[in-house]
Amino acid sequence: MILAYCIIQANEKYSFRRVFENMELSSLDQANRLIPDGVYTTFRTYEKFYVLDLEGHFDRLEQSARLIQREVKLNRVEIRRVLRKLLENFPAEEARVRISIPLALDDSRKIEIYIFLENLIVPSLQDYQTGVRVITMRMQRENPNAKTTSFIHAADEIRQKLPKGINEVVMVGENGRMLEGLSSNFFAVKGGVVYTDDGHVLAGITRKHVLEIVRELKIPCTLEGVLYTDVPILEEAFITSTSRGVLPVCQIDDHIIGQGNAGKFTRIIMEWYQEKIKRMAEPI
Repeated sequence: MILAYCIIQANEKYSFRRVFENMELSSLDQANRLIPDGVYTTFRTYEKFYVLDLEGHFDRLEQSARLIQREVKLNRVEIRRVLRKLLENFPAEEARVRISIPLALDDSRKIEIYIFLENLIVPSLQDYQTGVRVITMRMQRENPNAKTTSFIHAADEIRQKLPKGINEVVMVGENGRMLEGLSSNFFAVKGGVVYTDDGHVLAGITRKHVLEIVRELKIPCTLEGVLYTDVPILEEAFITSTSRGVLPVCQIDDHIIGQGNAGKFTRIIMEWYQEKIKRMAEPI
C-alpha cells in the first residue's frame, strides 16, 4: 500500500493534499515515476513516530538540489508537522517514507514536496544471521554526491530483472573497485581492515553512522572501494541502508564470503548500530 501526498510551499504559505488516490501504486519507485525529476531522500520510522537523523535527510535534500544548480530551502518545522499528521493516520505499525522534490518548476518561490508512505518491510532474522546474496554490475552514478530521482528509474529497471533470491546489485566502477548498491552502501573486510568507497558513491545517512561506529570501535578503515578481483579472499561484507540497517552479505556473484554468514566485525557493528538507534532516534 502506497499513500501519496503533496505539500505546496509558496510565499510562506503551506497546504497539502492527497494525490494519486485512484491509482494502484505498488512501490515508492513507481510513485516517483508520476512526478517530474528532482531530488529525494528515503527513511524509515521507529515506533512509528521516531526517525534517525531526520535533519540529515533534510540537509541532503537541500545539498542535492544545490549540486544540480537549484536552490531549495525547506520549512522543516512544517514538513515535520505534516509527517506527524500523516503517520497518525497511516494504518501500518511502521512506515518507509520518501520525500521527493521535483525541480522542473521555474518559480523558485514555489516548491512542491511529495511525501510517499509504504508499509515498512525489513529483511528476515535469518538474513541478518546468515547474510544475503548480491550480484555485481559495471556501472556508477553520474553525479554520486546528489541523490536525484533520475537514478531511481534506472535502478528500478535493473531491480525488476533481478534473479530470485538476490537482495541487491553492487556497482563496480571503471577502476574495478566495488562502489555501492542500487539502494545501499557497500562495505568489505579484508585483512582485518574495513573498505568502503568514499569519492564515487552517494554518502548514505546509515553509512555515516556506521563509519562513526567503526571509528569508535577502532577498527582499521580505508575509504576506498575494495577491488572486485579481491572478492574471493574477502573475510566479510555487508550493505547498509535506512530500511536494511546493517545487513551481512554471504555471497557476491558466485563467491561465498568468509564462512557464509555474518562475520565478527559485521555482528558487532550491527549491535552497535541498533544501540545507536535506541539512543539517537528522535521524535518527528
